[in-house]
Amino acid sequence: ISVSKAGGHIVYMRKNRNVGDNILSYEQALEKAKRYLSKMGKTNFIETYYFTDEGVCVINFAFLDGQTICYTDLLKVGVAMDTGEIVFFEAGGYLTNHQERAFQTPVYTAEQARAVLSEKLVAKKTALALIPTDSGKEVRCYEFLCTSEDTEEILVYINVLTLKEEEILILLKSDGGTLTK
Repeated sequence: ISVSKAGGHIVYMRKNRNVGDNILSYEQALEKAKRYLSKMGKTNFIETYYFTDEGVCVINFAFLDGQTICYTDLLKVGVAMDTGEIVFFEAGGYLTNHQERAFQTPVYTAEQARAVLSEKLVAKKTALALIPTDSGKEVRCYEFLCTSEDTEEILVYINVLTLKEEEILILLKSDGGTLTK
């Protein structure tokens, strides 16, 4: 376990043990992870992606600030798929980035941002998101979950103030979960 010097917050926790056969479903693991966060007083989080490896389902949770998903403020919870025990917790992203924010009102609508998308993509779902930039800053975007011509699922992030395409991520889905590339 790693605890922060400032405030005594759990930054990282891992319980090493042999994990038996997977008997829990993802939905059961998700419920266990949500209960764990609730007991820690961590509210207003939404599950984003997960991956199961060696019997542990690690679920990423992003802070939900009103209607904006803050991918910069991540918590990760690992659930042993044999018993439902919490065997992993990581809060570095959340502890480093979480703050009170005053978001600017979007200059452009989601419909205007959708018009910027490639004609080869079909937008299936839209949300507001705060994403990290390569320079270490944050940018608020419209997040579009899209399908490509070859049925790949792609996330496209369009800046709410400039309509600039900030990021494109490919969703990698497998039996073990969903990750981005």
